[in-house]
Amino acid sequence: MRIRVLCALFAAFVLAAAQTAQAGQAMDTLKATVDEVLAILKTPADTPRREDKLEAAASRVFDPQELARRTVGVHWKSFSPDEQAQFTTAFVKLLERTYLRRMESYPNAQVVYLSESPLGDNQAEVATKVIAEREIPIVYRFIKKEDWKVYDVVIEGVSLVQNYRNQFNQILATQSPAQLIARIESMGQTQ
Repeated sequence: MRIRVLCALFAAFVLAAAQTAQAGQAMDTLKATVDEVLAILKTPADTPRREDKLEAAASRVFDPQELARRTVGVHWKSFSPDEQAQFTTAFVKLLERTYLRRMESYPNAQVVYLSESPLGDNQAEVATKVIAEREIPIVYRFIKKEDWKVYDVVIEGVSLVQNYRNQFNQILATQSPAQLIARIESMGQTQ
């Protein structure tokens, strides 16, 4: 009986140590990327390859397929594999143009990392606030596949995924995936 208790305590200790070792990894991933983006934003706008560097930094922390799949929701299965790839590319370009431009307007912003909370075995969220002209609460939702990757961003309580899903559901109620993709591509070009 005593050996079973010792084995159970040892197993609990190992499990707790493993969870502690993983705690903070999503936040560390986010910090590294945000630091890189902020450093790039401090360079002059006409710096060669600046936009490419911003996009590359963002792509290291975001999971484009997961973001696209969650944004389309139940309609994802009705997209052909080719349409899924086209949608993912168009949607990521739209997000890059929209949100990287917005970030460029706050080159001296400070990011405060508040907490990291587990959302299950392979998910976590990192709460931050951006201090620019005002404080903006932003929560990043991560999924762990090979690395921690962002699949949703909640800005001032509004989920990016849910916001776009609502819009895309309305479009897909009357239009095809190809028509949605065309609309997103045109939106991405005008941003």
